[in-house]
Amino acid sequence: MPKFKLALSSSQRRKLVGVGLVLLLALAWTGISVLQNTAVREAQARKDVTALAFEKNPDAWLNHPTEASAFEKAVSSGQVTSVATSGSLVLYTDKAGQHHSTRLVDCGYGCSTNLLGRLGELSLQKGFVLTRTDIDPRTPSQKFNETLEGLGRLSLALLPVFLIAGLMFYQMRGGALPFGGTKLAERPDTEFKDVIGADEAKKALRRVVAFMTDPAEYVRVGAHAPRGVLIDGPPGTGKTLLARALAKECGANFISVDGSHFSAMFYGAGIGKVKELFERARKNAPCIIFIDELDGVGKRSRGGDGGAGDQEQNRIINRILVELDGFSPLENVVVVGATNHVDNIDKAMRRPGRFDMIVRTELPNVTEREALFALYLHKVKAAEQIDLSSLARTATGMSPADIANCVNRAASYAAEGGAPEVTAELLYRSIETFQLGGEVSSTKGTLTAATLQRLAVHEGGHGLVAHVLDAGSVERVSIEPRGGALGVTYVARHTEEPLYGERELKSRLAMLLAGREAEMMVFGNTSSGAADDLKRASELATSMIGSFGFGKTFGLLSMAGVPKELIGPDIQKNVLDEARLLLEQAQAECQTVLNTHRHRLDALTALLLKQETVSGQPLQAVLNA
Repeated sequence: MPKFKLALSSSQRRKLVGVGLVLLLALAWTGISVLQNTAVREAQARKDVTALAFEKNPDAWLNHPTEASAFEKAVSSGQVTSVATSGSLVLYTDKAGQHHSTRLVDCGYGCSTNLLGRLGELSLQKGFVLTRTDIDPRTPSQKFNETLEGLGRLSLALLPVFLIAGLMFYQMRGGALPFGGTKLAERPDTEFKDVIGADEAKKALRRVVAFMTDPAEYVRVGAHAPRGVLIDGPPGTGKTLLARALAKECGANFISVDGSHFSAMFYGAGIGKVKELFERARKNAPCIIFIDELDGVGKRSRGGDGGAGDQEQNRIINRILVELDGFSPLENVVVVGATNHVDNIDKAMRRPGRFDMIVRTELPNVTEREALFALYLHKVKAAEQIDLSSLARTATGMSPADIANCVNRAASYAAEGGAPEVTAELLYRSIETFQLGGEVSSTKGTLTAATLQRLAVHEGGHGLVAHVLDAGSVERVSIEPRGGALGVTYVARHTEEPLYGERELKSRLAMLLAGREAEMMVFGNTSSGAADDLKRASELATSMIGSFGFGKTFGLLSMAGVPKELIGPDIQKNVLDEARLLLEQAQAECQTVLNTHRHRLDALTALLLKQETVSGQPLQAVLNA
């Protein structure tokens, strides 16, 4: 006899289970109803005729309420023929055939006025029929209201149960809403040309574009297509924007999650989230899966004593690796991960065939910063003739996100001050807030005129020496206290190449010492305001002698490459002596500049005392006087 095997899909099996549960619940409800009806019939069969008569139409008595004293008088005078009690409720019929109801109060055992407790005795004395019945005196509206109140109390009591059950359902579905867990795939409208800078990253990502556009070409020549891409770089350098632009260039769908998406309260739910994510990506192929902050899930826990959380983390990583390895050659899905710490990503995830392509992003250079300022200023109401190149030079070290936030902060300043547009001064103020860690501090109100003059001389000395010795471009000088600084001089390098020449470093040494030397020249003494300048100058001079090879005693020998046990007190003394000599030479050069151009220092000091912050053409006019 042939055997037949019934093969059901997972969805069909789920439907069969659901139908079975519904039938089981229906049978249980039917059984409960039958048992309840049987119990009611048995209870009714055991009641006497008088009780049944009262229960047949209780409203005939309930609609005629009367006082307890009237009932007592009727009992005393022998006018009552039948009485039914239900708790404190009393229904009675008098000899005239009239129906009444009342409520008696049970004052307890031995109470002489306890009429409710003496009804059995009185029924024998007065000759009326007494029975006990079950009657609900509430009206339909009262029953409805009390039912609603009961349901409300029940719902409140069961709310924690519903919340826990809902949370379990949410987690077991992969952290998803009932209609789908991962965000639906979208089609970004950002292109590579919309991403300012990051030219090296865009060049590397074009390989992914070529694969996504024609994966069959890779298969034809036997090449392995990229499956996982890691975008590594500092925060705010446009990693998410690059991923969206990649999807647009490929004409692919885009699904975005972050590392915390796979975390779950319940053991095993994170694995379900991984499966659901990749299943959705395959259905929406061609597709880019973007996992932001990948190091949040891609760092494997070490050691054998890890708890359930560590084990779950490792299982999530393993599941991601299985999904990456499970891609067929023609499956048009690429996983892009973004991280600030690529070294934290597990080595198994970075091996060939997985996240084997690393794309790096860097902070923008001066040209790119200028383009970023132009882009974001175009989105606000900005004044004309703003020197974007000066802004870009001042904003050294700022990421695209920092520049966007800087322009937005300047627009906020304009709105708060009632200004019609964003001016260059507001932009510089916003940059200072970012670089110095805060707004103008309350310390400003405590500074005396003498202290302000000393600050103006100090910052003027920095700016003048930097300009004369060409240590960089002096963009802005301010004596407004911000963060931990009482004043600041912005000096931007003429170029942002990574190499520093000996002449440039010596000029920077002189610039760092210029504030202290200007105070000494004008006031005959100095202040603690030069402490940070001296620290930075000492660090630079020591590096020039011990690491950069600019000294004579050690020549080509770098202290960074010498074992610590070989660096004795005599070597340390020689390094410090030569570094001190370098500082003294810079001090002498600084003094020469200040003495030669004293009139410029005085003019800049006066301008700072008048305006507190000087930049642009007025600053250059004084420095070039």
